[in-house]
Amino acid sequence: MKILITGAAGAVGSTLVSGLKTRYILRALDLVAITDIEDSMTGDLSDFDVALEATKDIDAVIHLAGNPSGGAEWNDVLPNNIVATYNMFEASRQNGVRRIAFASRAGLLGAYPKSIQRTAELGPLPQNYYSISKVFGENIGYMYATRFGMEVVSVRIGNFKRERDHPEHPHQLSHGDCVRVFERALIHPNISYEIVFGVSDSNWPMYDLDHGRNVLGYDPKDRSEIPPEDWDM
Repeated sequence: MKILITGAAGAVGSTLVSGLKTRYILRALDLVAITDIEDSMTGDLSDFDVALEATKDIDAVIHLAGNPSGGAEWNDVLPNNIVATYNMFEASRQNGVRRIAFASRAGLLGAYPKSIQRTAELGPLPQNYYSISKVFGENIGYMYATRFGMEVVSVRIGNFKRERDHPEHPHQLSHGDCVRVFERALIHPNISYEIVFGVSDSNWPMYDLDHGRNVLGYDPKDRSEIPPEDWDM
């Protein structure tokens, strides 16, 4: 399988490059050069021709690229997160890409009380333009799955940091589980469209992880332990 990873220089992208490059053929794309794999590209995905070139001869895409700031203004989110995401889906369709794993965010459900378990069925409550772009990505992914027969998994990533490997909160994603959830999003059979949570395990059941186990076989191996008296913090 040949996989395109967009946003490959970022925290999640570089972790996935390191974790997947020994088992799959990778192509990396970012605004800056990627030096640790042979097939890398630089380019701006708001340019459709860049997306079209990047998806040639690709079997699956992990689409991470975009402005990751919750404080980003609309004029920045529109080209980098919304136009670029449309370009990736449409270029992938034109080039016959089978599957896309779209990087969404668990924070779409952040406005719900902490006492409510986050499930894929809860409607997103976006609180900034960045979150709006993730709702757009999930919905255009659903459209491309149902209208064009592509296979799409939206991975709602929790808090992820390059310098923190082990989770300390149920909202966090470890490096190892990051690789696990995206790999399962690409290789699990019989997918049309799914939303799963990209978070590690925890004794605090803030997120419904059974859904990811059932539809993807994603079984997180890293786990945070939170005293029950702190579950409503």
